[in-house]
Amino acid sequence: MSRIINTNAEMSVVLADLLTALENPDSAIILIAPDLLISPLVLGPITENSLAGTCAAVRPQRDGNLRIAHHAVSAVATSFHHINAGNAQSVGAIRIHPRDFPVALSAVSELAQVIEAGAITPGDCEVTELILAALTRSQINVRAVELIDAPWFRSTENLDAAKAKIQVMSESRIRALQANRVDDGFYSTFVVRKLSKPLSVLAIKLRMSPNFVTVISFIVGIAAALSFAQGDRWALVLGAVLLQLSLILDCVDGEVARATHRFSVIGAWLDASTDRVKEYAVYAGLAAGAVVTGVESQLAWGLALILMIVQTARHMGDYNFAAIQKLREAALPRVSLLDPHDPWGEGYATFSVRVNSRSGLRWFKKVIHMPIGERWLVLSAVAAIFTPLAALIALLALTSIAWLYTLVGRVIRTRRWEKSPVGVVLITAQRDNGPILDLLPHVFRREPASRWNWANPMINRLIEMGVVALIALIWFPQWITLAFGYLFIVAYHHYDNLYRALAGSRAPRWITWGALGREGRTIIVVIASLVGITAFYDALNLGVAWLFMWCVIIASAQYLSARKVTIL
Repeated sequence: MSRIINTNAEMSVVLADLLTALENPDSAIILIAPDLLISPLVLGPITENSLAGTCAAVRPQRDGNLRIAHHAVSAVATSFHHINAGNAQSVGAIRIHPRDFPVALSAVSELAQVIEAGAITPGDCEVTELILAALTRSQINVRAVELIDAPWFRSTENLDAAKAKIQVMSESRIRALQANRVDDGFYSTFVVRKLSKPLSVLAIKLRMSPNFVTVISFIVGIAAALSFAQGDRWALVLGAVLLQLSLILDCVDGEVARATHRFSVIGAWLDASTDRVKEYAVYAGLAAGAVVTGVESQLAWGLALILMIVQTARHMGDYNFAAIQKLREAALPRVSLLDPHDPWGEGYATFSVRVNSRSGLRWFKKVIHMPIGERWLVLSAVAAIFTPLAALIALLALTSIAWLYTLVGRVIRTRRWEKSPVGVVLITAQRDNGPILDLLPHVFRREPASRWNWANPMINRLIEMGVVALIALIWFPQWITLAFGYLFIVAYHHYDNLYRALAGSRAPRWITWGALGREGRTIIVVIASLVGITAFYDALNLGVAWLFMWCVIIASAQYLSARKVTIL
């Protein structure tokens, strides 16, 4: 439940009511501008999403009264405050999460004091903008929620005409627009989403939960992998169709969640986890299909193994860099409300705002990054038209280019950052230290306290998975398939740690120690390889059995139990 503050009263009364509400952190607070005309359903992402956090409704607009950076409000213009290079317009709706109440109480108190003293004279109907300015200048992270393209009005003179335009848009049309995902990839935006919309409408009519759709997508993805493994032309074409259907259904679950406002942490975790399992299962299916067509097992499975390692390491870099970049570059400066200037200084963000406003360049950057839609398109098209081996080679080449492109940009960006560490808790949660590393004296356990710490998980995954891959490829190629299965489960374990960390938690130590930690697993495999081929086989075989039970079944059950959720 949320509390709505009446903003139709005098500014002093509104602020007094807000201050009283902020002293009772039992539920979120909603503020809606007194002159805002909009369908209540359109405001659903602000008013109905319990996971929204502190956020504000915005619309992209060049030279608007807000500047958005990393999906958060970084600066607010009012009749008193100035900003440079605005790229969005405030709709006039704010949600304040209880965790931000203590800082918000101080910020709103300061606003009330400066208004009472006459230092700031409020403009007509800008109560939400002034409160938003107070929140951001007090360093509260306010997420920017981009609303759908539906009619809304502020301070309109023709009230009847405005209401008529709002009423024209039906509820079904609003929900269909809300199902869209902001900032999607090129292929997903212009192809996949066109196909997923009818299925989303059907899923909503059938009252399917987003998580249930995710499970269906997972089953279809596994079916695609099994079809690719047959190697015949008909099976490759069927596998390509099933993989694209899985991708479409993967869009449906998100569309259903956004249209019905059914969001959950576990839903995001389940969606991301099954995506990785499906994709790596498809690599395995293509490798098996290549062997059926006459390709040497070592070559086919070796390519699939390298591709899985590259994609895992790349994802670790992608997610952690994005999270730490946001912490660094979207971290708000503490600025007094009495300072009328842009809190970031003159000229800040003008270049980046202008560049990112160019749609052609923005789409090019999305395509070259090779998101999941583009990756699965390559796998489907190349496998159906050519061969499974060609699909693995094509994706490995394109993924490597994308990884190199992003790494170069991140190295350049990181060199510009201050040397002080940021995101230490996030990176520490992914260290995956076993009993050996954890029991070493502290002097031998360096904290990830560097501006380069975003690369730590990526490098650690490359080392652990790369050691196993090199041993299998060079010394024991006859066990390359078993090595793929072993690293498949290891990769799942690392993704589990990543998603937990991004959600603000971490696996309990008994889970990490039970998996022996990255150093324990690596030491066992290396010693086994030195003993001989049989010992290496036994180590991987036992590793697959134990890690599957521990890292997949037990760890997943622990995560679900800790959050007391139901998947379906």
